[in-house]
Amino acid sequence: MVRQRSAVVPPEVSATLRLARKEREMSMDRAAKAAQISTSLWTQVENGTQYKRGQKVPASTTAETLQAMAEAVGLEAEPLLTQAGLEPVELKPARAQHADGIVDLSGLSEGDLRIVAAYVNGLRAARHS
Repeated sequence: MVRQRSAVVPPEVSATLRLARKEREMSMDRAAKAAQISTSLWTQVENGTQYKRGQKVPASTTAETLQAMAEAVGLEAEPLLTQAGLEPVELKPARAQHADGIVDLSGLSEGDLRIVAAYVNGLRAARHS
């Protein structure tokens, strides 16, 4: 069996990604950054349409992109890949922590970010007491 490089995004996959993103209170821009793709590509896959030569056509994507998008919103990628007729591929691991000690918080919901901010403020207050 020849592995497909890309496939049309089924409406069910688009809807699943949209729901997961909204449940995590993430904007499309934030989700795209977490997946390390452009906001434009995220929008196309989530809406299920894109423009080619001025024509609106069904959006297509690769297994790598779909996997990254699923991970960005906390979903298992395999069911989405199966629905799209794509096979899983090995992704490069995302760097959770940068070499300079900065922690990457992309992909966290607004609520989670508020919790992190409160925790950091608590640490700062404890240092100054």
